[in-house]
Amino acid sequence: MKNSKLINTNQKQNVSTKLVMLSSVLLLGACSSSYVAETDQSRSYDFSSVDTYSVIGDAQLKNPMFSDIDRERFDAAIDISMQQHNVKEVSAEKADVLVSYFVVTKDKVKVSASYSGGYASSCYRCGYGYGGGVSHINTRNYVEGTLVVDIIDNETNKSVYRSTLVKPLKSFDSTQEREQAINKVVSDMMQKLPVG
Repeated sequence: MKNSKLINTNQKQNVSTKLVMLSSVLLLGACSSSYVAETDQSRSYDFSSVDTYSVIGDAQLKNPMFSDIDRERFDAAIDISMQQHNVKEVSAEKADVLVSYFVVTKDKVKVSASYSGGYASSCYRCGYGYGGGVSHINTRNYVEGTLVVDIIDNETNKSVYRSTLVKPLKSFDSTQEREQAINKVVSDMMQKLPVG
């Protein structure tokens, strides 16, 4: 009887620990607005010669997990970013550079552990006592997204600038929030582009 009560108490503690951790993760995810993109660029390419661009998006890969609605949002965010660099949009045939992007998603598991330590005490008549500690292992499944933006020289068809961002995907409450998040991501990824 004591063992079943102990198991029920431990199960309740595990559930409450998972709920607290889950709400913390959601809260941190909602408050996090900083994105750190990894960028690389060709040292031999003359970026000062770039005056025009055309967005080709993920036309080659056409990831089915990436909706046409989000493609439009990414295209619009790239337009905003490139125009802030004083580069004009033209047709793909006439553009100095082409802007390509693709998204890769991967299922991930985050494992965390916590430990509630035991205690030891002594007194003159009772001797030593020890209460065993309890370990809690918590797991959380999530989807990690990798977005890659490439700037490709239209003449040589070689990539001259690449920006990569890896981040857990989160859901949004509204289309406006989603649009703002995409604008922020693209802006951060294109920030170091040495044109304009």
